[in-house]
Formats: sequence, C-alpha cells, structure tokens
Amino acid sequence: MSRLIRFSTGVRAYSQVPYESVPRNKYNAKRSAFNFKPNPTHGLVHNPPASAPSLKKTPRPFLPAKDPRIGVLADTYKVYSPEELQDMPLIVGYSQNRDYSVDGETALKIQKLRNEDPGQWTISKLAKEFGISQKVVNVIAGTNIQRRKQLEGENSQQMARWSKDKIQAREDRRKRVQMWLRNEY
Repeated sequence: MSRLIRFSTGVRAYSQVPYESVPRNKYNAKRSAFNFKPNPTHGLVHNPPASAPSLKKTPRPFLPAKDPRIGVLADTYKVYSPEELQDMPLIVGYSQNRDYSVDGETALKIQKLRNEDPGQWTISKLAKEFGISQKVVNVIAGTNIQRRKQLEGENSQQMARWSKDKIQAREDRRKRVQMWLRNEY
C-alpha cells in the first residue's frame, strides 16, 4: 500500500495569523513581573517624591541671615581653625588651585619644548612642569602634525591585529553611542 502524501504549498493569509494583544510570556504566567499592565490615567497626575525634603538639610548659603536653624545646626556648619585642620587627614586627588595666567615667555618655552621632542615632553609632563592645566598646554602647544601621523600609524598597526569580532564590537559600540545621542534607544 502506498500512501499519498500531500504538501500544502499555499501561503497563509493574513487573517489566519492569530492576534495577540499581549505578548506571550515565556516565564511563569501567574507570578512573573512580565504581567505588569499599567493602567493609563487621563488628565493631570500628581506624582510626589519618595520622601519630602527635609528642612534640616538646607545648605547654609540658602538660609536667611536671621534663621533660627543656624544656631541649632551650628555643629553642622562648623568652621575649623588651622590647628584643627593640621590634624585632619589629607584628601587624595584634590585638585589644587592653579594659575591660568600664562605669560608670553612661558608659552614660547612650552612651544619650544613640545616641538623639540614631543615624545618626551607630553602634554601632561608640560602641564606638571609649568603648573598649568593640560587644556591650557593643548591650546598653547597646538597639534604637531608629525606626532599625530606617528600616533595614527601606531593605532592602525594595532587595529590591523584586531579580530573580526573586536572590529564588529567597536562598530556596534559606535552605532550605540550615535543612537544614544539621537535618543533612539
């Protein structure tokens, strides 16, 4: 006995596709957080903060001069004497106040050192040497075309050793950043 097997080659019509108003849950249907269905509210919605602002935490600059809280919270706003400050631990990573007024002689020295040997006199070393910020050194020194080409060559050599996966990951990251900047999550 031979059986006749029929294959249906027709295309299913759009009306036969089942309509799903809520996407199917692949987790526990009763207990899953996926079941959360927000009810839209019409009109204005008052959404207060999680906790009311505390009057005790008002910064001193925002308090009026004759406010009674200044006396009550005097310990919070304590000003330390130089002797007390000497006994306190040092704060690591605190940026010191720098002088941003650079005279012409200093600018010429920076440009001269940077042009002589950009490998030795990096932006950070020049900033430490003259006690100014790296941004100011960048503005004064400008860009050295030869140094930039050298760094681009080194970067291209490193990129030539990348695998396909790493290249794809970098490209995806660049695309994600562009999407974030356009608010396309």
